[in-house]
Amino acid sequence: MSGAATPLMQQYREIKARHQDAILFFRMGDFYEMFYDDAETASRVLGLTLTSRNNGGAAEVPLAGIPVKAAAEYLRRLVGQGHRVAVCEQVEDPKLAKGLVKREVVETITPGAVFADDLLDGARANYVCAIATGRETARDGDRTQIGVAAADLSTGELRLAIVSAADAPALIARIAPRELLVVRGSTDDALARAIGVADQALVTEREPWEFDAQMAADDLTRQFDVRGLDGFGLGSMDGAAVGAAGALLRYLRELQPGGLPHLARPVIERPGGVMPLDEMTRRNLELVESLRGGELAGTLLSVMDRTATPMGQRLLRQWLLAPLLERARIEERLDAVTVLVRDPVGRAALRDALDGVRDIERLASKAAAGRATPRELRALGDSLGRLPRVATAARGVRDHVAQGSANGGVLGLLLAEWDDGADCAERLTRMLVERPPLAIGDEDTIAPGID
Repeated sequence: MSGAATPLMQQYREIKARHQDAILFFRMGDFYEMFYDDAETASRVLGLTLTSRNNGGAAEVPLAGIPVKAAAEYLRRLVGQGHRVAVCEQVEDPKLAKGLVKREVVETITPGAVFADDLLDGARANYVCAIATGRETARDGDRTQIGVAAADLSTGELRLAIVSAADAPALIARIAPRELLVVRGSTDDALARAIGVADQALVTEREPWEFDAQMAADDLTRQFDVRGLDGFGLGSMDGAAVGAAGALLRYLRELQPGGLPHLARPVIERPGGVMPLDEMTRRNLELVESLRGGELAGTLLSVMDRTATPMGQRLLRQWLLAPLLERARIEERLDAVTVLVRDPVGRAALRDALDGVRDIERLASKAAAGRATPRELRALGDSLGRLPRVATAARGVRDHVAQGSANGGVLGLLLAEWDDGADCAERLTRMLVERPPLAIGDEDTIAPGID
């Protein structure tokens, strides 16, 4: 990319230089344009016509473009084939711009960092994962410890795990990350074995200093506005997991310049809490995939899955892949099953209350991250508005047969911390029309009488 350039192409070059590992969608009016190697890649992968643009000099610049309104399908195809896409928008009104319109990358979309429904599977989490090694001091000497941090950007879930080197492959196989961050140039055998099971993941190498535990601890305390990590149950022996979390946070912030306001406080997983199941065991038991290769048919998940919401579907999958080992937690789940089995009428009422509840986890995350459309915001409000009915039905089941069942087990624990989100539901349903458009400006969005 040498030679004289127009001001527009100079702006493109400056932005592209900061996103060299991604295909840059460069907004120009109603189109996203791609230039140079990006245009040639898009032409090959998407079947676009490759044209050229005069660069202000002797060179002709390869060019391919797509309409903004059709971008979702092209994004799906590019990300599905493992490409990163940096979306560069016009961040000022062209009519008010003095000279060149200001443009900025507002997000970078990768297989592990997406919000759009058509890029996600509603039945399973979409993790981007970082993995690092540390040393654990034991009576028989130091042992390699594997720290894993996994985030689902679409729901805000953040999980940290500390496992032995022998159990790390089973953990990575269970998480099944779409994208995996690793230390650049690492030659650790234990790390290589863990990475090896994630054969479908896009592997991204990061610099070793990004996995520094002390720097990561500072990043985590700032992200969650806490004084230290003790409240999360993290200590000096958890450096590998903390380091992995720091690298993951730094990477996600690069992808989402607007920040990560929807990221939940981390859930910590330690050895002994769940049973590590290696890939061969999971396949032979046909938990979520049959021996014939089918994703659901003939599996334990297909037999058990009668969930009414996408959140329940994802949770059931996680539970089947990570059987509990702690008796108290097992009893809590069994107590909840007991009260639901003993009250078929109440169970039917609970299912009826859940009917119409959309994917609140993902809708809320989109709203917090500023990615929700008017229609999605209304769907969130309507779904939250159904939660009082859900809570009433669940309390009815628990109170009907909870005697001798530890107050309903997990069901009782959930109800003890229940929050309907009534204030959010009221504001969303009051301020938006009943059927908002997909985008602001297409039709009326704000309800009459609302300023």
